[in-house]
Formats: sequence, structure tokens, C-alpha cells
Amino acid sequence: MNIKNRKQPKKRETNIYSDITEEKLHDALRKMGEKHLKQPYKTQWTPERPTTGYCYVVTEMVYHCLAPRGSKSYVLKTEDINHWFIRQPNGQVIDLTADQFDIPLQYEKGKPQAFLTKNISKRGQILADLLGLKKT
Repeated sequence: MNIKNRKQPKKRETNIYSDITEEKLHDALRKMGEKHLKQPYKTQWTPERPTTGYCYVVTEMVYHCLAPRGSKSYVLKTEDINHWFIRQPNGQVIDLTADQFDIPLQYEKGKPQAFLTKNISKRGQILADLLGLKKT
């Protein structure tokens, strides 16, 4: 899963989850910019591909602010990356940062993984605030 040399993502006009549109999420991530990322994502991030490197933060925000009770965080590990996403109790995947990849992700290979902290992180809260969301 190489995130270098990738094409521009296709724009989605509809809500990607709940009341969040792709444009609203991308605008919030552009405001956060690379300063809220760790290496190597800090140098890979671009305004044209604002979800790059933000899968943990976005997944954490979705878990604490939007996902139904009983949802779990998962990590899909490859030789290149660890990609975070949510799996709802009904099995449906919530991945608002999948557009950073040019290939389909194999979610069935993901493993449950707890977040680093019990409460939403500072970065997750910044994103929630930019989106006008509160913890559920």
C-alpha cells in the first residue's frame, strides 16, 4: 500500500458518514495540516490529499463522536503502513480516510486494536471541534 505517486481521489458529493460530507472532512483536515501529523506522514501530506496520515485521528474521532455503541477500532497492517478503521456491530466498515489509497483495502485482514488512550486525544478533539461534533 504505497501512498506515494498516487492519483487524485474522486470527489464524493454525498455524505460519507452521518452528516459529514467529504468536502467538510477534507476542509477540516486541511485546517489541521501537516503540523498535527507524525513522521513519515508529515512529509507525505498534501492539501490535495488531506486524509493522508490521518487514519488514526479520524477513526478515533468517529469512534468517540459518531459510531454506534458496540463499534470497535481495527488496524489493517501491511509492510508499509498501519491503517485504522471502525467496524460497527453489524459488521459494516467505517473508513473515512480510505481515499488516501489507490487500491481497495482488504478490511477482512484487519485486527481489533484499542486506541492509545481511553478518551479522545487532543488531535481527535481538534478534528471533532472543526466538524462541530461532540463526544457521544
